[in-house]
Amino acid sequence: MKKLLHRLFGRTPEHAPAPELPDAPMTVLALDPPPAHAPERAINVDTLFFPWLLSTCEGEVRDLSEEESRRLRALKRVADSDNPATADLVPRLPAVLPMLLRSLRERNVSNSQLAEQITQDAVLVAAVLRQVNSSYFRRSQSVNNIEDALTVIGQNGLRMLVASVAFKPLFSTGLGYFTSLCAPRLWELSSLQGIACRHFAARLRVDPFEAFLAGLLQNVGVIVALRVLDQLDPAPQGELRSLAFHASFAHYSRRLACVVGRHWGFPEAVIDAIDAEAAPAGAEALPQVLNLAGKTARIRLLVKKGLLSDDEVEACLDGDNVAACLDCYRELCDADIQETDSSTTQ
Repeated sequence: MKKLLHRLFGRTPEHAPAPELPDAPMTVLALDPPPAHAPERAINVDTLFFPWLLSTCEGEVRDLSEEESRRLRALKRVADSDNPATADLVPRLPAVLPMLLRSLRERNVSNSQLAEQITQDAVLVAAVLRQVNSSYFRRSQSVNNIEDALTVIGQNGLRMLVASVAFKPLFSTGLGYFTSLCAPRLWELSSLQGIACRHFAARLRVDPFEAFLAGLLQNVGVIVALRVLDQLDPAPQGELRSLAFHASFAHYSRRLACVVGRHWGFPEAVIDAIDAEAAPAGAEALPQVLNLAGKTARIRLLVKKGLLSDDEVEACLDGDNVAACLDCYRELCDADIQETDSSTTQ
């Protein structure tokens, strides 16, 4: 897999070991204190998201239970080990995709060359045609061949589409209690987060593909954390309820995403963005994109699931990026409408 990803992104120079991340569960706060100017009805999105993701009851402000501590110890052991086998907790990528993404890094590659490679993978052909014929592009006539589709979608759009196709099997179900429960929900989040990453990447002038990859890899870290929980045993319903557990689970998911990303040879900028995402104050542009996109995508998903109302969206936001997040939220709403329209016309 490491060689495969080196071909995908190009060989990266050897780097010094990353600085050790905090490893005690309680170094990650269950709830960050709200800013002094925050409105009284401010809503912490993660206190709603993680209970929904794990299908537990409403989160509680309390100490860790013994069951929660046992599971966090298991996550800590895997995160601390920095073992290449950690990447084996998720499925491998289809062989054609690294070859295609390597071609996309070449400046002089033609659409006909890309089309020839795409046609080797029926799933990828279907994904490209479905994307280009969606209501997003508002075409009066359907596109039926790959070379014409590439003219519409563009090579940068193709890179993101290929990455989506490559990563989707990693969010497959049937691998255990927690993974089966949460993987479809995480893929729905990843789809929204991909749109949000592109939105904020344009605003903050960062590479949209790196932002897109960072969002996907971050959620792969959650999948790996869920697989670690599956290797223990299913938790009694409602047991994993403390907000301290949810915050620590998010902390170890980020660490595991960094472990997998390093062993897969992902770009350092992508890994660094996930590493810094937990503390975005004063962060560089890519961690800011990841933070803002992740939060806005979670808000949109919670509204879709009925856990928030549209009237509560602004109460979930604070700081200097409220207007930008609201713009992104409206774009996510439009994308949902377009997806619904596409589904009804097929």
